[in-house]
Amino acid sequence: MTQEHRNNWDRRYDLPRYFYGRGPNHLVAEVLPGLPAGDALLLAEGEGRNAVFAAGLGHRVTAWDSSVVGRRKALELAADRGVEIDYRLGDLVAGDWDARTWDLVVMCFAHLDPVVMPDVHRRVAACLRPGGRLVHCSFSTAQFGTSSGGPPRLEWLHSLEELKEQYAGLEFLRAEEKEVGLDEGTGHRGKAMVIEIVAVKPVE
Repeated sequence: MTQEHRNNWDRRYDLPRYFYGRGPNHLVAEVLPGLPAGDALLLAEGEGRNAVFAAGLGHRVTAWDSSVVGRRKALELAADRGVEIDYRLGDLVAGDWDARTWDLVVMCFAHLDPVVMPDVHRRVAACLRPGGRLVHCSFSTAQFGTSSGGPPRLEWLHSLEELKEQYAGLEFLRAEEKEVGLDEGTGHRGKAMVIEIVAVKPVE
């Protein structure tokens, strides 16, 4: 990500309130309590709401994002909830978050430039351990033009079929496009078209 992009996220987060709220995403809240605690990587984690939730369930959490302000607020939220997270500042595209393997990877509304997005998703699939889980929630192309959240550029939104191709090698336990009601701070609010994916890395 460019320095300008990081500064834009810092400006978005630099408020007393949490832009996307303090509670976890709906899919994260549904799926993570049913998983065994393990080594969890949460990418594009922003202000830390999902990382703190995962840590509260006993996961050993590494969060990754480029926002200095997001990291500060995430650590404050973790301290408030009495949990610990390892929050790494780094570029999602050029970073080495896949230098090791993980039991769980969460990608929650991580919308990237379509030039680099497929490779990032392939790296996510590759860095899961056998039996590891992917939890992915993002806005679909059907969300374009709405005011409830998501990037304003159609090409940055997601297609379910393209995501399934990019996460090739995983077994999809859930892969669907659906309408949900979002209530995540002021950033995501109202009816929205999302893609929900829960997948597992096969055990050889």
